[in-house]
Amino acid sequence: MKNFNFLKLFLVAAIFSIAITGTASAGKQDFVLVNQTGRDIINIYISPSSTYYWNDDILGTDILQNGETADIHFHRSETDRYWDMKVDFADGNDYVWTNFDLFAVSKIVLKFDGAAVEY
Repeated sequence: MKNFNFLKLFLVAAIFSIAITGTASAGKQDFVLVNQTGRDIINIYISPSSTYYWNDDILGTDILQNGETADIHFHRSETDRYWDMKVDFADGNDYVWTNFDLFAVSKIVLKFDGAAVEY
């Protein structure tokens, strides 16, 4: 199973530059995302629940195929606890989940029926 590793992912890159924030380290919100939807995911957007916009796609040109996992990392300066996630599937559909408490979970499994199981 292919494992995407996004060690240099900065969800707040638009606000903080590397020169200002220094070296990245693990944030409290880090988690493993597991795709068990039965479909390939082409885009993943994660934004604080308190905002009304989506941050940039964290997959870039990668695809998270069904059965694969992705390590999602946040910058240590990130302080938001509750996050929303939107995924775009290769078949043209999308799905949105809201209010993940990322201080309390280390793994999120996306299921075929639209459920998201938190561990």
